Amino acid sequence: MRFIPQLIITLLIALALTALASSLLGIPFPDPTLLILFVVATTSSALLGALWPVAATQGPQAANNRQEKPRRAARPSTGNREQGTVKWFNSAKGFGFITCDDGREVFVHFRSIRGEGRRSLRDGERVAFHTAASDKGPQAEDVELLERSH
Repeated sequence: MRFIPQLIITLLIALALTALASSLLGIPFPDPTLLILFVVATTSSALLGALWPVAATQGPQAANNRQEKPRRAARPSTGNREQGTVKWFNSAKGFGFITCDDGREVFVHFRSIRGEGRRSLRDGERVAFHTAASDKGPQAEDVELLERSH
């Protein structure tokens, strides 16, 4: 939304809030002090929204219009890392299981996957990782994608 229409809307909201508060508090409308407070509050909200356009403009529509970047396989790192195949991964819940090459199953949480934002894996993808012991059993850490699932 452009700034001038947004500013007009915020001023109308301030006027409506002043009228509502005046009637609820039993004071005459328009109360200048109350009107100034609401104008400052709503205008500062509009200004903050203009300063952070990503937060103000991205919503469900922006998410639907965004194209998913193709996932690239990471270059395998050296070191003592295990390899396995993603057995299943629930992207909504952010966890799943990896079947190690030796047949063991290891828990994986999205925070342990290399990358930025909401990270996910697809069933059948090849990954490399370190295994750490947790209260509930082995857990994959520092998970990197080796081979994309088709």
